[in-house]
Amino acid sequence: MIDVFLVHDDVDRASVIRAAIAANPELNLVSETQTGREGAFAVATILQGHPRLLIVRLNLGDINGFDFINQIKAKSPDVYIVPALEGNEGGQVWQNLLQLELRDVIMGQVPQQEVAKVIKSAAGRAQVLFDANKAASSAMVGEAFVVSVVSARGGVGKSVIATNLAAGIAKHSDSVSLLDFSLNPGDFAVMLDDVPRNNIMDAVAAGGNLDAELLQNLLAPHPRLGFRYLACPNQDFDPSAFDYNVALAMMNAMRSLSQYIVVDTGLSASGPTIAAVDSSDIIFFLTSRDVARLLGAQRFIKYLKNDRGIPNQKIKVLVNEAEVGAEISESEIESLLEHPVTAYLPCNAAPVTYSINSGSPIVVSESHHPVAVVLAKLAELSYNRWQERAPDPDSAKVQRATKGLGAKLSQKLNIGHR
Repeated sequence: MIDVFLVHDDVDRASVIRAAIAANPELNLVSETQTGREGAFAVATILQGHPRLLIVRLNLGDINGFDFINQIKAKSPDVYIVPALEGNEGGQVWQNLLQLELRDVIMGQVPQQEVAKVIKSAAGRAQVLFDANKAASSAMVGEAFVVSVVSARGGVGKSVIATNLAAGIAKHSDSVSLLDFSLNPGDFAVMLDDVPRNNIMDAVAAGGNLDAELLQNLLAPHPRLGFRYLACPNQDFDPSAFDYNVALAMMNAMRSLSQYIVVDTGLSASGPTIAAVDSSDIIFFLTSRDVARLLGAQRFIKYLKNDRGIPNQKIKVLVNEAEVGAEISESEIESLLEHPVTAYLPCNAAPVTYSINSGSPIVVSESHHPVAVVLAKLAELSYNRWQERAPDPDSAKVQRATKGLGAKLSQKLNIGHR
C-alpha cells in the first residue's frame, strides 16, 4: 500500500487527481489539503510505515512550490514527490525539476487516464525510495513509545506536564500525539488555545469499530505546537462508555499512527488510566510534598507494581514543588514512597499559570525558565526512550537552571536514563 498526500488548491484538477488515486487499489489517499502549511504538517505527522507519495501543485497560493518541495525533502527524505504543473512553465522551472530529480510530473489539465499513468510510475519509485531510506530514516526506527502522566490524586498538574511533554518531544520528532484520558471537560482547549472539531468521545462512540483509520481522522493537528491531539469535550459529558477495554483498544490503534504517544490521565482507579499505564513504556508519576498526596502516591505506586506488574524502571516519580507546604526532606519523600524520585519540579507557580492562561506550554513560551528546562530535559529523555547514553553536553545548562534545588535534581536528570 502506498500512502498518498495531495496538496492542491485547484478544485477541478484536484478532483481528477483524486479519482485517479481512487482507481488504483494500491494507493491510499491519507491526506488532501489546499495549502503548503497544512500539507507539510500532514506529511510530518501522518506516518503509518508505508511508502509515501506526495502530489503537490507547484503554483500554490501560500508558498513557493520549490521552497515547499525542498522543505519536504529535507525533513522527510522517504517521500517521493510529484509536482502538478500548469502546463505553461518556462525552461527555468524544468531545469529546477531536473536538479531536484523529479521525474514524474502531472502536466496541466490532462485526462484522468494520463494522471493515472504518472501516478502509477511514481508509486513504483516511491516504493524504491522507501526501501532505500527505511534503515536510515529515524522516523521509522522502533515501535511507538508511550508515555503516560498519572497521579494518585488530582490537582497536582498532570495536564500541564502532559502538554509540555508533548510539545517538548515535538521539538525532536514530527510524529507525536497527545491523548486526553483525564475525563475533565475543557482542559486542553485552555492549555493549547485551540478548540478542535472532534473529541475523544467521538472515538469512544465507535465502540467495537474503533480502529486506527477512525483515530487518524479524529486527531487534530495543533496549528503551532507540532503534534496531533485528541481532547475531552469542552462541556460536561457522560464518560461511562469510556472504559478500560475502549481505552486499551485506542492505545493499541494509536501505535500505528505515531512514534510518540503522550497520555494525560484522570482518576487513578478509572479504566482509561489503568489502560494507559498498562500500555506505557514510561509512567511519569506526579505528586507534591504534602503528606496526604505522598501517602496516596505510595499506595498507588504499590498497586502499579504489585497488581499491574509494572517494573520499577518504568515509573519515574516527579515531585511538583509549586505548592510547597511543610518541609519534608528529599530522603523522607523517597523513604515514604518506597521509590526513588526522578526529578523535582521548581517552585515557580506564576509563570506556569501564565503559560496555562496564554495557551502556550512553558517549554515553548519561556524555554529558558527553570521549569521549562526541567520539562524539556524530561521530554528529551523520553524522545531518546530513556536509553543509556553518553553524558549530555548540555547537562551544565540543566545544573545552572536548577541551581538552588540541590545537586540531587541535576544528578537524577543525568543518570536517570534506565
